[in-house]
Amino acid sequence: MLNKIHLEDCLTGLQRIKTMSVDLVIADPPYLFTTASSGAGKLNPWADISNASYWFAAWYREVFRILKPTGAMWTFLNWRTIPTVMKATLEIGQQIESLLVWDKQWIGPGGPRGLRPSYELVALICNPEYAVVDRGVYDIQRFPWSSIKPTGHPAEKPPALINWLLGLQPCELVVDPFCGSGTVPICCRTLGKDFIAFELSEEWQIKATRRITEQTQGNLFGEESAPKSKGSRETAYNKPQPPEQLNLLDTP
Repeated sequence: MLNKIHLEDCLTGLQRIKTMSVDLVIADPPYLFTTASSGAGKLNPWADISNASYWFAAWYREVFRILKPTGAMWTFLNWRTIPTVMKATLEIGQQIESLLVWDKQWIGPGGPRGLRPSYELVALICNPEYAVVDRGVYDIQRFPWSSIKPTGHPAEKPPALINWLLGLQPCELVVDPFCGSGTVPICCRTLGKDFIAFELSEEWQIKATRRITEQTQGNLFGEESAPKSKGSRETAYNKPQPPEQLNLLDTP
């Protein structure tokens, strides 16, 4: 269903979306996980990176199955995640096209040995026919943020940054595999774009759904979709079916 946050693992949900039907994916996955709390892993840190890359590659494959030839994914990460993302990207036959440096104009916490971070990264991984419309866009962008998040979600991103990403290419249908606090869906609705979102946490699925309802107008969770831009497809989705037969998009 369009314009709904599905309480579902994105690996399962992405499989129900029609091949080459999506314009843009904006993803904010967990940055990295290890097999030991020390970070050293059972064998060594590279083993953890390799294990994590299998999970990243699994949902990357689904993302690039559903993306149109002109489609792209922007995925958030930090410097520690770069080896995992690079390995996963190469495993599916893709590559990182660009790294956006998001300058938060705020200094985050850090240990005594290193520099305190003031930025995060967003990787652009795209299909061959993708193009950034404005060739004057540079790879460092400033969007103020701090440790105090409006919704309380630890990974919440600023709407201004999401709106900026949405404006880099023409897009009608956006997928958010890790919805969190619901910022991507809210920005989509504000800009008249359709979305499909997934969230594994029931608590945040409920909170994000309520947040969208409060911050946008109209019936977000019925059969109606966002106001259509010129050329938008009106018949992308099936009518409701039994759960075992449900597809988010028509089969080819």
